[in-house]
Amino acid sequence: MDETKLYTIIIFTENKPGVLYRIADSFLKRKINIESLTVSEIEAQGMSRFTITVKGTKLSIEKITKQLYKIIEVIKVLEMTDDELIFKEIALIKVSTKNPSRRQEVEELAYLFRANIVYVGSNYLMIEKSGSEEEINSLYSLLKPFGIREYVRSGRIALTKEEQMFNGKSGHAFVEPSTLTSLIEMSAIKRVQLMAKADKNIISLAQGIPSFATPEHIKKAAIDAINKGEVDKYTPGYGIDELRVAIVAKVKRDNNITATKEQVIVTHGGIEAMMSTFIALLNPSDEIIILSPDYASHITQTQIARHGGRPIYVPLTETENGWVLDPEKVVSAITHRTKAILLCNPCNPTGKVYTLEELRELAKVAKKFNLFIISDEIYEYFTYDKKKHISIGSLPEAADRVISIFGVSKSYAMTGWRIGYIVANIDLVAQIMKIHDSLVTCPTAISQYAALAAITGSQGPVSEFKKAFTKRRQIVIDALKKSKKLKLVLPEGSYYAFVKVAGNIDDYDLTMRLLHEAKVAVVPGSAFGLGGESHIRISFGGEEAEIKEGMRRLVEYIEK
Repeated sequence: MDETKLYTIIIFTENKPGVLYRIADSFLKRKINIESLTVSEIEAQGMSRFTITVKGTKLSIEKITKQLYKIIEVIKVLEMTDDELIFKEIALIKVSTKNPSRRQEVEELAYLFRANIVYVGSNYLMIEKSGSEEEINSLYSLLKPFGIREYVRSGRIALTKEEQMFNGKSGHAFVEPSTLTSLIEMSAIKRVQLMAKADKNIISLAQGIPSFATPEHIKKAAIDAINKGEVDKYTPGYGIDELRVAIVAKVKRDNNITATKEQVIVTHGGIEAMMSTFIALLNPSDEIIILSPDYASHITQTQIARHGGRPIYVPLTETENGWVLDPEKVVSAITHRTKAILLCNPCNPTGKVYTLEELRELAKVAKKFNLFIISDEIYEYFTYDKKKHISIGSLPEAADRVISIFGVSKSYAMTGWRIGYIVANIDLVAQIMKIHDSLVTCPTAISQYAALAAITGSQGPVSEFKKAFTKRRQIVIDALKKSKKLKLVLPEGSYYAFVKVAGNIDDYDLTMRLLHEAKVAVVPGSAFGLGGESHIRISFGGEEAEIKEGMRRLVEYIEK
């Protein structure tokens, strides 16, 4: 017997009057009840997409499909069950825009979220957003401080799971966009920073950029490399030999990791190192455990590597004495699909520095379940209160399964130079290199010579930076002591304070209110995964005066 199921029928039509009536009439004649119907316009093609949900048997659905093709404007019809589709919600948001500057901010938010402005009124904009429920909720939270006049969730559209080219009966053709981009969001850090830059009165405590200039001996090395003609051509994909040899010496000296230059890849920043690693290790069906809260870009990168798959979060426990890892929670999160564990040490955003005992416990778990460990150690030199950074790759029992990722961006104030590096088992490196080569061919030549000078030259600037960060950290701590509504687990490393706000607050909404009303930019904690809710991240990488004023505004606003 043909079983009755819920089907979604996707119909692509030419934009002509009466199409909706003719489609609805086809269902009415066959006595098929429409459960829901959503229409969205495909502007570039002069076509519309109808997403219609109905209950029926396979035979009845096949018959209605044939009937729909008799409507002259219909180009293509797809009929599928829900397990074959990915759904996107549609929302209409009417937002107040009291003046040109406010309107510009709303327009920029719409652009960042790939939303359409469908109507412009004298003092409002009508925005249409399609995407995941999470995306729509995020945009709504960011627009809320401007004043929401109306908010309508109008239904859903359905997308096939794979990118497809559809050729209709009239020869029309168009490409379905990748479903991956609808599942990920632009970094909350980037969104907040872009909005902060638009208003000169805003003090940004959002993006993690150190305020220092790159040390002179590093800049001189880059200039010398230019003058010697060493930067005009591609370099080896693994990086220049001199730098790889220097990295081997550095990780032995500072991280107690024994390696050869064949175990090193120089990358286009730490981000590319992470992305190449994720793609090389993870299949779409694999799972990766993220010890959270964790750097927002890690989360997005794992989704990209797994073509939309979500990471498995294991939140650390927030206590008065620090963020604590529970190895049993890690074990309970492991399934037959688990491939790796990711940690950031010292951690962005919490400032946690993992203890030797915690790292050994992770190493035991990884060995028992045959998992890789990916360790982002970009803030390795910045620890406080006599806390010591330990590389998990230095543990003999973990060495063969650890991918250690470092960089010069934070340590030497070289965020714009874009040099990171990977140290791992030689067999792993060979696989990661295939991805690295396809993504960037080779790291930037001039930056490699600058990085060589950074690693082999005087380490005095690193010590000076650490002293400055220690002082700036104290400014944040002292300011927070004046508030009863803000609580901080003291950051042990990095240059971030992850602050918990009293009450069950919407941290995205609070971030926007702080931006527009207090004129201070911070990052919502929810962007960093489970455990980040009701928190905000503050960077103390900037100038002292700005940190002091930004913290004054923040505390004053919260206490009101």
